[in-house]
Amino acid sequence: MASNTQILAKALGRLVRKYQHHIYAVGTALIMVLQTMPAHAFGLFDPAQVALTCMFGGASAGTANAAISALPGVINAAITVMLFVYFVASGVKVANALGEGQEVTQMVQQPIGIFFITLVLFIAQNILFANVTAAC
Repeated sequence: MASNTQILAKALGRLVRKYQHHIYAVGTALIMVLQTMPAHAFGLFDPAQVALTCMFGGASAGTANAAISALPGVINAAITVMLFVYFVASGVKVANALGEGQEVTQMVQQPIGIFFITLVLFIAQNILFANVTAAC
């Protein structure tokens, strides 16, 4: 007999799996739209984006190629979107496995490892690029 937790996980897994692509689309659209508005831009690697902006055109702001100037924002948005999709997909897999009563210890090791690696990179880039501005 399934426990209440398994029943809830199974229902949640089915619901999220049904709307998984909608979640990806809405999350990706929000990330991309907010990246185009500097006041609302966010990302896990904003200080690194600012440092790349400085490297790619901060000193020569008027003569920079538009594609090169946009590259730091594109890289930041792409990394943020990929991590978002990865963690949603991993969560769906774990919820489905819990709902079916499977052992999930092996399933959560990789997402937890990726989370901690991302956390270390986030802390490191905040320390390295703390006082860097786009104008160099």
